[in-house]
Amino acid sequence: MAKQTQISKPEENLEEVASPNFFRFENIGDNVSGTLLGKGESDQFGFGLYSIEQDDGTQMRFHGSAQLDDLMLAIKSGEWLKVVYYDNQKMAKGSMKLFKVYRKKA
Repeated sequence: MAKQTQISKPEENLEEVASPNFFRFENIGDNVSGTLLGKGESDQFGFGLYSIEQDDGTQMRFHGSAQLDDLMLAIKSGEWLKVVYYDNQKMAKGSMKLFKVYRKKA
């Protein structure tokens, strides 16, 4: 029989850390916006993994792509951005999602 581990009640002065939500660009028009918190590599292909905080305080993450990663080079941590999935480009093997990235004017 497997041993069960009991989780004790956290101390009153501690707050549980929530895992950020993951955003997937599935349909043309899907978009996400907020303040860029950080950039990192996400997978074996080396595409980016981006973390943002939306205006309501919700944290989100999303994967990059070859085209999106190029656009994201212009965005610095702490900058507000909006990423929009706007079209597909046909490739020899399938298609590639196309994105537009917007930021607030300085």
